[in-house]
Order: sequence, then structure tokens, then C-alpha cells
Amino acid sequence: MLTYSTRLVFQDKEDEQKIFKMLESQRFTFNECSKIKFNSITKNSIVELHAKFYRDFRDNYPNIPSNFVICTEQECLSKYRSVKTSKHKIHKPIEKKKLSVRLNRNVYSYKNKIFRISSLEKRVKCYPHIYSRLQELLNKYSFGDPELFVKNNEIWIALTFDIPEILPTNKLALGIDLGCRVNAATSEGKLYIDKKFNGEKRKLRHLKDCLKSKSTKNSKSACRHLKKLRRKEANKNRNFCHELSKKLILDTKADTLVLENLKSIKVKKHKYENKNRISQVPLYQLKQFLTYKAPLYGKTVIEVCPSYTSQIDSTSGKRDGVRKGRRYYSKNGKVLDADVNAAVNIGRRSKLPVSYGNILDGQAIVNSPIVGVGRSQTTIL
Repeated sequence: MLTYSTRLVFQDKEDEQKIFKMLESQRFTFNECSKIKFNSITKNSIVELHAKFYRDFRDNYPNIPSNFVICTEQECLSKYRSVKTSKHKIHKPIEKKKLSVRLNRNVYSYKNKIFRISSLEKRVKCYPHIYSRLQELLNKYSFGDPELFVKNNEIWIALTFDIPEILPTNKLALGIDLGCRVNAATSEGKLYIDKKFNGEKRKLRHLKDCLKSKSTKNSKSACRHLKKLRRKEANKNRNFCHELSKKLILDTKADTLVLENLKSIKVKKHKYENKNRISQVPLYQLKQFLTYKAPLYGKTVIEVCPSYTSQIDSTSGKRDGVRKGRRYYSKNGKVLDADVNAAVNIGRRSKLPVSYGNILDGQAIVNSPIVGVGRSQTTIL
């Protein structure tokens, strides 16, 4: 699945205001439905919610179309199901603050690059602002139910495309070892290091630690600043993962990317264990971006067991070498790059032919994943 957002262009301001009123009515409907669900219904049942809410609400507000009321019931129920799945405890009804709605085939149509969306009166005609990448996706793939939302006092639409999975053709695997200082190392002998990103992350984490102690003393300014830093860190992680994932996909001839299953790597074995360094690495987000971007380039992503990949000698296949920092001392006397050696072992666990490079220490190619002007570099160590 791949989601792209674009701005909607209306014929006049009057049509745009009709959609704004529809979104405001849908938000009001959601909040009223949420009150009924929280106060009267214990089970997450659409049948019970519809029986309790629909008829009374339609009698009191006949101007709101029935299709939007039914869509809102489903949206409200999905929110409460998410709360239950996440095991969160809520003490008041869920309140919707932003203007957004998930459309279905009963409330919109799309034909000849024109959307016709239901409002409180009649269907409104509008056009998506199409750029080159979005036009390419519209020509190749179909999209599911879109989502309307408001951004900077403008109405936008998010289109989710269903990208079919493409099976590997040459069946060549690339092992990828993710880490802290070296963001990624591949079996082809390439190291992806962004010192500026790592430095900015350290500063943000230090500021967050300083503010956490102040926020516990009910300092409103510290809480506000801490929230701003968390949002800034999330944006930096997202931008970095986008750039690194694209570079990993485009810089290799292999069509199968092999990652370690690092699901529990950030879980502490005891309460005194320090996981601060590895917790700064957005491992799961990077895997997500690689997984959905790879099919766009005819590639796929798989996961393997991470056990002993850093301790096994990739030349002999045995645990007879010694790793010291960034170097791996093989039994036969060779000094290997430890991260590239681990990446080769990861690629082999896919049971596919591995795309190799130079694995000797000091011979790896260092690539900065940042693509901007003045930031991209390639050097030989």
C-alpha cells in the first residue's frame, strides 16, 4: 500500500464551503456517536451501535445524509477497537477535533480525473492537483477509499494505492546490517553513515532528558518544549528513513533485501540495562519504508534470524574469529569490516545467492544517505 496526498481544486468558493460544512457535520456526528458508544454500549458491536444511535440522530438532524451517518458509525467503532487493542484506559468519550472523513463508494465517485463528493445538499465536483509522480501512480494502479482532510485551511485528499507484490527475477540477495554509528552496512561492502543526522539526534535526546526532569515538576513550558522536541525528532527520523531506504534499494543490483528480525532488541533484559543508544535508531520505521518502497522497483524485503550474525566468520561459516569494535579478526589472518561481515551472514540466511563486495577492513565504500546538495558524498576509506 502506498499513500499520496494532493490538494483538491474546486470550481468556486461556494463548492469548497459546502465540503467544509460537510466535514464539520461529520465531526459533530462522530462526537455524538462517541458519547452513545461510551455511555451505553460495552461491546464493540456495529449492530448495537446502529440500533442505539442511527434512528434518533436522523430524526433530530435530517439534513445530514444517512450515508455519512453510517460511515461515521464505522469510524467511531474502529477508534474504540483501537483503544481496546492498545489496552488504553479512557475515562471520557473519544472526541474528534480535526476535520477529516474516510469516503466510500456511496458518497463519492471518480471518473475522468474528476471527483464528485456528496455534501449536505448535492454532490460537488472537484479536481485533484496532479503532479508527475501522482499521475504515474494513477496510470499504473487503482486506489481504495480515499480520505478527505483539512490542511492549512485547504481541503486535501489522500489516495491509497494497492501496489501488487512483484516476485524476484534474478533471485540475488543483499544482506543489510543496521546499527547505531553506521546506519546501514550491506554485503556489497557499502557503509551508509550520516554523521550530521547522528549528531542532531544526540542533541535532541540530551535536551529531552534535561526537560523530562523539569516536566515532572509541573513546568508547563518544559512540557510544551518537550512535546515540540518529540515532534521534531519524529520528523527527522521519518525524513532520514525515506532517504536511506531509497538509497538502499537503488544502490544494489540485488532484488531481495534481507534484514534481521530485531523485534526485541530494544527490550531490557533487566531494569538496569542501558538501551539508550540503540533506542535512538528508528529500526521499525526503516523496515516499514523499505517494505512498501521495494515493490515499486520490482524488489522484495524478507527477515531472518539475527542470532550470531556478528560472531560468525563469513569466509569460513564458523564462530572461530574475534570481533573488536569495527574490525573482525578471522582465524586465517584476514581483518574484515565487522559490519559488512555481519551483512554477508545475514544475506546467506535467506538461502539465496548473496550479492558480494569487498569485505576487508578499510576497503568499504562510505555513502551518506542524505541526497540534498552539498550533503551527498562517496569516499574510499
